[in-house]
Amino acid sequence: MTVDPADYLAGLDAALRDVPHGIASDIRAGIAEELAGLAPGAAAARIAQLGDPAEIAREAMDAGGAQRSVVAAPAAKPPVTATKGFAIIAALALSFGGFVIPVVGWFVGAALVGMSGLWRTWEKVVAIVTPLVSFGFILLLSIPVYTVESSVTESSPDVANPLMPTTYDVVWTAVIVLAWALIPASGLWLLWRLRGRTAPAAS
Repeated sequence: MTVDPADYLAGLDAALRDVPHGIASDIRAGIAEELAGLAPGAAAARIAQLGDPAEIAREAMDAGGAQRSVVAAPAAKPPVTATKGFAIIAALALSFGGFVIPVVGWFVGAALVGMSGLWRTWEKVVAIVTPLVSFGFILLLSIPVYTVESSVTESSPDVANPLMPTTYDVVWTAVIVLAWALIPASGLWLLWRLRGRTAPAAS
């Protein structure tokens, strides 16, 4: 059965009523232009190839729905631990958390730094381990010195000078200097390393 191009286009218009206007207009204009340039027999053959207007409309709806989904889909947000704000809070907690909550505050800062995704692993290790290694080194260094000092004091109690600092004084002075200088410096160093970095795109 031969279908007249005008009747076919009328049926196509009816089938495309629920298709988004821009997509429907493009499909209708393209098919009308193609059929207009064909002889009646060729036009009938082309109409047979195009098929049922309802099928064309169904495919157009599927394509339009997929396009709308792509446009409407919100951009995925990176996790909180990958944001720059979280990294800044972590670095500040590492620097000054121990002063707000002694000892515990520093460990909280170290945990936050470890969770952040904006620093490389070696940067985290340097910032967290350096104060601990320095503290341990001071304690280890003080042991033999304190032993020698104690031996000298016991053997010659009159030699001890009350005006001279003892090993105990030196150790605790070093610990205080470490707490007030090296620990804050490690967090500030992380902030310096953070410059120019942004959160990675979420997959």
